[in-house]
Amino acid sequence: MPDQTSTDKEMKAAARRRTLAWAIIGLIALILFLLFSPLWPVPFLDKVDCVGNAVCGRIPDHSLHLADRQLPLCARCTGTFTGALLGFTGLLLLGKGKAAQMPPARVLGLLIGFIILMAIDGLNSYLSLLTNTLQLYQPHNFLRLLTGTLHGVALSIIVFPIFNFTLWKEPDKRPALAGFRDLGLVLLLLALPVVLIVQAEIDLLLYPVAIISALGVLTMLTVVNSLMIIIAIRREAQAVAWWDAALPIALGFAATLIEIAVIVLLRWQFSLTFGIPF
Repeated sequence: MPDQTSTDKEMKAAARRRTLAWAIIGLIALILFLLFSPLWPVPFLDKVDCVGNAVCGRIPDHSLHLADRQLPLCARCTGTFTGALLGFTGLLLLGKGKAAQMPPARVLGLLIGFIILMAIDGLNSYLSLLTNTLQLYQPHNFLRLLTGTLHGVALSIIVFPIFNFTLWKEPDKRPALAGFRDLGLVLLLLALPVVLIVQAEIDLLLYPVAIISALGVLTMLTVVNSLMIIIAIRREAQAVAWWDAALPIALGFAATLIEIAVIVLLRWQFSLTFGIPF
């Protein structure tokens, strides 16, 4: 058993990590306030567009428009990142917040099939930009949105147990999805209704759809960045409570904001230099 000195050192180290996490969270909150408050006199949706610009080409013909305004992400990326957000949400609602095992092979195979389906639709859509003779079928924004959403759900369900296995000292050894029933609940109660709502292009939903898709980008990038940071600082399998996860997640979110800012600035600079949109 550890002696009192070792226990005190561990408690002090944990307290320092919590203090640092609070400091980073406070700094991030301040940055977000400055970015999305009237102190930066740029329309709110233009700020949300910056998030989309970091991960998406935003081709107008491949994007949905609400209230005569293009969404921050193209139809496929809207589906991908909204689907990822819904996938994470569904896992939490199913009580799988610390699940660290992959779904059964048959379910995992279907999830991989969703990813392949999106890739096929994406390739077909790309071919349509080059020539109409090579495409397998007529591309459509509904198909882009649908296959993107299935792709996003699949990614979230695959990434989530990897994240939990890396983060937690004693992760939940249950699979992220127990079977097709769990997957069906996520798809039928969350993902597919959102696909139909977004596809309807209801003008009043411009702000909710724009914000949710941007949140999907921030969430997915934060999970991936946090995973890499946990490995980089050698804190694998250390977290016992959510407080222990605060520091790597805060650092992951900070890295996400920096990535978005850098990419947007580079695209803006390239557009100015070459005179064409990037």
